[in-house]
Amino acid sequence: MRNKRQITPKFYEFIKDVARNNNREWFKMHKKRFETDVFFPFRSLTENVITLMQQIDPGIGIDFKQAAFRFYRDTRFSKDKSPYKLWMGAAVSRMGRKNTRFPEIYFQFGPGENFIAGGLYRPDKETLYHIREKIAENPEAFEAILNDKQILNRFPCGFKGERNKRLPLKSWQTLSKKYPFILNKQFYTIKYYKPQEILQQTDLAGFIVQHYTDMQKFNEWLMRVVSSK
Repeated sequence: MRNKRQITPKFYEFIKDVARNNNREWFKMHKKRFETDVFFPFRSLTENVITLMQQIDPGIGIDFKQAAFRFYRDTRFSKDKSPYKLWMGAAVSRMGRKNTRFPEIYFQFGPGENFIAGGLYRPDKETLYHIREKIAENPEAFEAILNDKQILNRFPCGFKGERNKRLPLKSWQTLSKKYPFILNKQFYTIKYYKPQEILQQTDLAGFIVQHYTDMQKFNEWLMRVVSSK
């Protein structure tokens, strides 16, 4: 039987301590606590999410390493040389954290920011072209998906994403005047939570996956796009 809670107050307490002591010497002294209170609980949670997602999409064949983002920061090109992040995050899809094509669920937990997001955050160039191609075929149908009540009940903020100013096809550019969402480079939505709201979940993995299933219309639409190419 899977552990349905995983994340405990100790998860947030440790990351708060990291924020006050974000250096390798301190972390080395407290690595065992990191493993016990943060890493292993988050790994168990992510593995449970993967298992539940595989019941929805058997094409998902990733493991924890392919889904989770490292706690260690890449500081090579950053002015902030703090070695550790203040959150743990994972993306579950057919391509894991490197996803560029498929509908996904992403969750990130830390004292400063907790959220669950769905959609497609980083479509590659070819996938984005096919998405826009499909939108152009029937923009009204895609607009109906963006305004789907089930999606908006779960994600009141609606869909987000950076936009291009210009599109490669003149017909698309013309269409964007009435349907500006065709300009989007990303198609994702997000719901923020307080730490206490995450801690009170009796089945956190199930709670996360419910966000994915509430996006069923978008997920099915995107799967039709990528499977037809």
